[in-house]
Amino acid sequence: MQQTIIAPSFWQGVIGLIIAVPLLVYLAWHLWVSYVQTLWLDSLKWTLLEVKPPKEVFKSPLAMELVLNTLYQTGGHGNWLQKYWQGAMRAWFSLEIASIEGNIHFYIRTQTKFKSLIQSQVYAQYPQAEVSEVEDYTTSVPDFTTGAIGLWGCNLILTKDDPYPIKTYIDFGLDRAIGSLDEEQRIDPITPMLEFMGSIGAGEQIWFQILVRADTKRFTVKGKDGLEEGKSWGDKAKELIKEFNASLNEKDKEGKTIATRRATKGEINVIDALERNVSKFGFDAGIRTIYVTQKDKFDANRIAGVTGMVRQYSSNDFNSFKPDGATAFDYPWQDLTGRKIIEKKQDILDAYKARAYFYGSFNIKKPQKYITYPEKSGAKPFILSTEELATMFHLPGRVAETPSFTRIEATKAEPPANLPM
Repeated sequence: MQQTIIAPSFWQGVIGLIIAVPLLVYLAWHLWVSYVQTLWLDSLKWTLLEVKPPKEVFKSPLAMELVLNTLYQTGGHGNWLQKYWQGAMRAWFSLEIASIEGNIHFYIRTQTKFKSLIQSQVYAQYPQAEVSEVEDYTTSVPDFTTGAIGLWGCNLILTKDDPYPIKTYIDFGLDRAIGSLDEEQRIDPITPMLEFMGSIGAGEQIWFQILVRADTKRFTVKGKDGLEEGKSWGDKAKELIKEFNASLNEKDKEGKTIATRRATKGEINVIDALERNVSKFGFDAGIRTIYVTQKDKFDANRIAGVTGMVRQYSSNDFNSFKPDGATAFDYPWQDLTGRKIIEKKQDILDAYKARAYFYGSFNIKKPQKYITYPEKSGAKPFILSTEELATMFHLPGRVAETPSFTRIEATKAEPPANLPM
């Protein structure tokens, strides 16, 4: 009886198919998701709102906290149809403070569909303010590759775990009613930034941008069965507090607690601040800042001011900011041809103009338009609470007397009821 021998090449082909088919399906799926997300992002309509403060602001930054709660948008991308057929992703916004030749402006960039919601919330908290749609101020600045401008920029990141707060307006005593303090006694932490930004001259600009979206569960914490992924920043805070409490115990070689020390006042304050921070809405955040000017007017001395204008929010006990991804190299041999620094500066300028962070950016341009591209190609965000965001972005009172700071001088009021018709 004759047996049929199957050639080794046949089995190699079968094994190849077993490996190739799942791989091709995996690649096709990711290409599809990337494609539909790109189409969705490209379809979004955007509006840039300028918020002009009134002559007098009698409210604490808590008012801005209530406005920022409006930006906590988690809907529109929850089911499989929205995610994988429509390409929808979590909405994001940009909070911006820009100094154009020393004239300071507050901006909120939003999808157009949220425009009315944001305007109404600003007016609810600041009735005398003015909110209007404006042209994008960044379009007046040409590409760095043209050689017409000088530029320095960087991102800002946290130095500690996200749940640890920066120093907020509550730590500066601004949670109390304005009338309970003399104006001269108030310390508004946003003032150093505004004073520095207002000091620049003709041809110079300083841009400060905070990109935010409702937080996502992306933390890893220690669980009973090892590391657990996909946890909230509240879960991360609980782990940090648990580790802190464990550090108060002195143990013997066998791991048994033999003594417990009392927490210091400073340690108690940090834990209280941490618990207060995570009790509020948390936002995935990314911060970048840029100093840009005409090439012949570039002043390298401004760089220290740009990185230092957020130092008042820092604390050894709490959290701090530090520069990251600055448009510079430590050693000349890192960029012998000079091409890398040009790319770095162009990239951060493109990213700022595109308001790209969470979903990355791709350097393909349409007229006056920058395309944002899908998830996992962006920078790593960190969490800031509404309290932290309101500390860094709020309408200041008269304590900020920067001469070039634009305010609404007129007071809005309803006409008297007995006005003759």
